[in-house]
Amino acid sequence: MARTLLLKYAETGTLYSAWRWQDVPAQAEAAKLDAQYLEQVQTALTQCLPEPQADESGDAALERALTTGWLAQPQTAFQLGGGLGDSLIPAEIAGALRTERERGTRPRLRIQVSPSTARVPWPLLRIGPEREPLLELADLEFAPPASLAASARPINHRGDSVVAVIDPRVPGASPTSALGSVLGRPQQDDALAALLRHGVRLRPEAKNYLELVRRRDLDERWLREQLADAARFLYVGHATNSENADAGAGAALHLAGAGPHVPVTAAQLVRDAWQFPARCALIACGSASDLRDLEPMGLTLAALSCGADLVTATSWRLPTNAAMALFAGASSDRQPLRELVLAVDLAHDSRDPVTALGDWQRERLLAWDTHGDSGDSPLVWASVVTYTRGGGVARRFDLSGPEPDSQC
Repeated sequence: MARTLLLKYAETGTLYSAWRWQDVPAQAEAAKLDAQYLEQVQTALTQCLPEPQADESGDAALERALTTGWLAQPQTAFQLGGGLGDSLIPAEIAGALRTERERGTRPRLRIQVSPSTARVPWPLLRIGPEREPLLELADLEFAPPASLAASARPINHRGDSVVAVIDPRVPGASPTSALGSVLGRPQQDDALAALLRHGVRLRPEAKNYLELVRRRDLDERWLREQLADAARFLYVGHATNSENADAGAGAALHLAGAGPHVPVTAAQLVRDAWQFPARCALIACGSASDLRDLEPMGLTLAALSCGADLVTATSWRLPTNAAMALFAGASSDRQPLRELVLAVDLAHDSRDPVTALGDWQRERLLAWDTHGDSGDSPLVWASVVTYTRGGGVARRFDLSGPEPDSQC
């Protein structure tokens, strides 16, 4: 059985990391990242991710990221991955992971991020002088804060249904508006028709793809009832974040329904004690941005608080297929966003979703490095991270003692 290496980041003006093997609790190590390098990391992330800066429009941010950003070409993505790896992964961790590989296993690296590291494209990191992909040395899994891991409500998951909310029609939003369609005009032979493989497990019931996508009736009441007795939840649509002081609590899913549109917020999910199934996927812009704040909260942590054991979500704004075609020249026979949805869906049906999704990301990384096709852009596949409730990293070792004096 593969071992698990626990890695936690914490910051108080300076970024600290601490790590240990899960099966060796007494042997923890720590390191410190100089503030200068932390600032460089933040600058690089701001430049490369498709999130609007200052007065930049959403379309301008996508165009920048897809054409001139660090992740627009394999060569610059390679450089960014190496720089981030040098800054964030201490040499001791790299050595430990290589040792496990020499023993014939790929360990799991369970990471608890801090606000400054929450946007990092972890699947792209490369470590050591050889610039080995971190993905080749470990399966990446992410941990919620210890407070959530300790207080999340236990749920007795009994159902076997798969609740799939696919590009719901948001009331009052035209197909091309900010809350319009994320997948474009649906077709009967759409690649996502593969979701019909779930058969009688699928909710809502659908005989063909057009009965599944862009529905008007999947509202808050319907979703809450369905999730309470489901095995899985797959959401593909819009997620937004509030700009007020409680931004994470105001993070919201946008559903269908009659009347004026009122999104479902993370705070509402927790307050009203929703029951989430064991495995959830939130394929929506920034649905995993919860830990960017010092007081972390958002849709991913809300789902874990409400009973989910595992949540796959995205760390930043996702380019749609239309944006990929417009700005990156993606060929019509490649549909990166749909490929992502199907990869996550298959992974969540597997025995080990973390490893299954890691295998898919390794395939995408190899294709990107080899051919540089925009259909394999890491702005899509590297955005996906999987949080598991587990036991929590911080609950196993504490960073509140004396500051470590080593540097990475």
